[in-house]
Parts: sequence; structure tokens; C-alpha cells
Amino acid sequence: MTSPDTTQAPARRPGFPVHRVWIGLALLVALTYLFGLGGDHIPRNGDELVYANIARLTAASGHWLPLASAWDFMRNTKPPLLFWQAMVAGGWGDHWTLLNLRLPSVAYTWGITLMVALLTWKTVRNADATPAGDAATAVQRSRHALTLGAIAALVYLSFFTTYRYGRPYLTSAPETFWLFGVFFALAWSPAKLLASSWKFPLLAGIAVGIGCLYKSFVMVVPVGVGLALCYQAVGARALPWQILRPGTLKDGVKVAAICALGLGIFGLWFALDPLPAEVWREFVVGENAGKMNSSKGYFKSAFGGSGILVILTGYFSNALFLLPLSVGCFVAAWRSWRQRRYTAQTLSDAEKIMWLWLLALALVFMLPTQRSTRYLIPAMPALAVVMALYWQRIGRIWFSLTLAVCMVGLLAMGVIGYGAVRATRDPWILSPLFWVFVAGAALACGAGVFKKSWTRPVAALSAFSVLFALAWVTSPFNGELGRFKPETNALLKGQTVQVPSNFNGHFERYEFIIPGAKIVEYFAAQPVDHADVEGLFKNSRYVLVQRRIGQSPCTACRIIDERWDLRSRQDENDGFMAALKTPETYWYAKEFLVEPLP
Repeated sequence: MTSPDTTQAPARRPGFPVHRVWIGLALLVALTYLFGLGGDHIPRNGDELVYANIARLTAASGHWLPLASAWDFMRNTKPPLLFWQAMVAGGWGDHWTLLNLRLPSVAYTWGITLMVALLTWKTVRNADATPAGDAATAVQRSRHALTLGAIAALVYLSFFTTYRYGRPYLTSAPETFWLFGVFFALAWSPAKLLASSWKFPLLAGIAVGIGCLYKSFVMVVPVGVGLALCYQAVGARALPWQILRPGTLKDGVKVAAICALGLGIFGLWFALDPLPAEVWREFVVGENAGKMNSSKGYFKSAFGGSGILVILTGYFSNALFLLPLSVGCFVAAWRSWRQRRYTAQTLSDAEKIMWLWLLALALVFMLPTQRSTRYLIPAMPALAVVMALYWQRIGRIWFSLTLAVCMVGLLAMGVIGYGAVRATRDPWILSPLFWVFVAGAALACGAGVFKKSWTRPVAALSAFSVLFALAWVTSPFNGELGRFKPETNALLKGQTVQVPSNFNGHFERYEFIIPGAKIVEYFAAQPVDHADVEGLFKNSRYVLVQRRIGQSPCTACRIIDERWDLRSRQDENDGFMAALKTPETYWYAKEFLVEPLP
């Protein structure tokens, strides 16, 4: 029996189909994930360009394996499925655009979102599956379930980690899809699948293996722990410390078989790669075992800058603009648990499985000495489901705090937009609709804080409004302003061009900005007063130089073309206040294509 306060809807005559509005909003937000997808300036991990380089050079080799790279020490840093996906999407180099490379990531994200919505809908529908007094009440309950399913989708799409790692080429969406998919299936039909003798273990093992081929063989550990907890707490209805009780051996064999099959599929990499020893040295030892080493010692690192606190607070920080709401969800869940201690009510199996997956991932990734909130991303869909289930029980204060955070975010987007106007001296660089959108969203957040009936509906949309404003404010620099003229690209085709780079793989972005040119990197902070631009002409005729607004690129050179760029790294000497006082120089720079004077 599930708790009656999980998602109860008021019994009233069906009226306006609000659920259709929420479903429409969820679909609209999902589609906006395509907005600016092919641009150079979207939230992403900087290492996206490293992996784009590996995928491009591997495609150029004409072989699936071994992986190729511009660096001897950075080839087998991820399993091959991630690179094969890019190679196929990019047509083995024939259609090598950021848009093509990123589209599979969005498709995976949409698949995860659909699972989140469907699982929430079914869980709420089952919780409300009590004898209805009349047909109108039944319809109202059905609409309520559909509404919360749509809200769960909106919540997941509004997590910053979903937007940041669910769109770029280097993404967490594939492994999240396959690993969360195992627990989604369990939560959808727990009794049947937990009792399955071989069909579910077989399919789950294949899914885990594919997830490992995207991420790492290490992922079998949290999945194994999560499945063991599910078999124990949901299947056997036993407490975790009773795992060695008689009768659990069969379930343990199933979990072991799933993990073994997952590892076996991952092991295909060693069987297919012509250089398996390099895979072992670079990936297994360097990329994975290295994260268990620490010069400080395990316990010192556990309470340092990358200590276990990073994992304990990781689900909240991953939510970012929905951070207060995620905290409120845990508070509401704690209160509900305390209430259930004195009643006969229990959690639904679906909700219990979501909590167990959240717990398993957090417990396992407290162990490495290198900890990151990114490791928790595969469980973020479970958090979205739980937040939707507790939507009506989360205190209003947490929604109000979320709205306040989003108001600050919208204000920041306005400042960045103002900086674009001042930098380019073009008041129309951004459409008037942008300013209307930012102002309207901020006013709606303010109204939601004070008007009780608006608080929850506005909060459901507020976080994504900030993300969309971010995509909108950077969109002009993904277009003509951020490109060289077509005749410039034609001039540079086949020519060696030296480009500035300030971290691994940064130079790879120019493969998309000036396609067809031979890219050679030189180190330069961004932007920087490079005193020896003329010295670079010894190696090639064409050099790209970035400068702060108003600075000259060099003295003895001729400017061929120029474009606007967003600064990827700011000068620490500027300080945070520079982002508010001089946003035009803090966020923006110019890049010049120069050649020596005759």
C-alpha cells in the first residue's frame, strides 16, 4: 500500500485540461535543447574538444580502432563507443560539424526525459488507484498523474547538469540512458523483473555493458550495489544488513551475472583493439586506477577540497538553479519517513528503487580519492522523479528560494547581454524580445514569491528560463559575429594557421571555425598581450590573435579578418566585480587573423 499523501489530487469535476498545457510546455522545453546546438558557445565540459580531436583523427585513419589522437598520452581516455558515435554522426569526417556530433546526445537526453515522465506518471497513477467515487474523480486523478509526469520532465530538463552534459558531444547522456534504464525498468515492473530468472538479468547485463563502453567498466560497481539493494529491499522485503540471510543467494547470483555480462561486453574493447596493452596502461591504470591514488593519503583527501562533502552535496549542486527545491525534496522525504514510522504506510516500490539508485551511486563514489559531482549524473533522472512525487509536499519556502535564485540568474543574463551591447556598440545585437523575455521571466519569479497560487507553477519553469536566456544571450556569437567571412575561409583552406590555445584541445574548436585549414596551436592565455606575434610568422604566414577590446593585435602585421569571441577563461586579477562593472571586456574579446607586412 502506498502513502496516500504521495500525489493526491482534489476530487472535483474535470474542467480545463491543465495537464495538456504542462505536457505542451515539457515538449517545448525539450525542443529548445536544439537551440544553438551547433554553436561554439554552449555550456559544456572543456574536454569536449579533446574527445572531438580523438574522434576526428580516428575517423581520418579509416579504422574503428585503435583510437588516434594529437597527444601520445591522451588516446584511450574513454571507451570507444563515445568516439564511434561521433564518427558515424559526422559521416567519418564528411559532415564534421558540432551540430552533427551533438545530435545523438540530445536524442539520448530526450529518451531519458521520456523515461522520467512515464515513470512518474505511472507511479502517481498507481498511487491514486483507489476506488473512485465517480467518473469525474477518476478523470481528475488521471490528469493529475499526467501533469506530474510533465513536471518531472521539466525538472530533469532544468537541471544544469542535464543542460550542460546532455547536449555537447562529450556528454553523460549515453551512460545515463543505459544505466538509469535498468532501474527504470525495475521500477516500472518490479515484481515481474525481480522474479525473472534470466530474461531481465540478460537484458540488464547488455544495457550495463553498453553503458560501460560509453563511460568505464567501473560503472558495474554502483549498478551492482544498486541492484543488490533493490533485490534485498524490494524483492525480498528485507533490511540491507540481512543480505546474508538464507534465500538471498539466488538474487546474488543474478546481480553477479549482470555485472559479469557488463564487464564481458566492456572487455570486447580489449579483444578488438590492436593495441590492448596501451588500453590497459592508459585507460585501466592511468584513467581509472589513478583516481584511487592520492599523495595526501586517503583520509586527508576525503576531507579536503575534493572530499566526500562533494558527493554528499552533489545532487544539490548538480541541480544548480533548482538547488533549493532539491534540498526541500530531501526535507519532505525525511518528514514523510518519520510519519510512516508510526503508521502502516510504506513507500511504493518505484519510489524505493529511485532512492536506492541515488544512494548506491553516492556511496560508491565516496570511495575514490578523486571525487566529482559529475559521477552522480546517472542518478539525476531518479532525483527528478522523486522531486515530482513530492511536489505537493515540498514546503513553499523552498519554491520561493528557487525563484529568488532564478531571479539572480536572470539578472546575470541581463548583465551579460548589456556587455554584448557595449562591446559591439550595437544596441540591436540582441532582439528586443530577449529583453522582454528576461524582464518578464524575472517579474514572474517575483510574482511567484508573493502570490501563493503562482509559486509552484512558476518555479517549474523558472530554472529553464535562465538556461534559455543563457543560450539566447550567446547566440549572436555563434552566428555571423563569431565567424570569419566566407572568402577568408576559402583563403585559409589547406593553409597552416597558428591559433591560440590555453588548455588541452582548445585548438580543436578551429576545425569548426575555419574548416579545411591546417591548425597549429601556440599557448596563449585568453585574451593576452602576446609580445612576440611577429615571431610566430617564422612558422606560418597566418596567425590568429585574441585581444581585449580596443587593443591592437600587433604592430608589423596586416589584419585580414576579425571576429568576436566569448572569453573562455578570465583573468583572476580582474576579480568578480569586473563582470558587473565592465562586462564588455570581462566576457568578450576580438580575434584577428593577421599576416606579416610585405
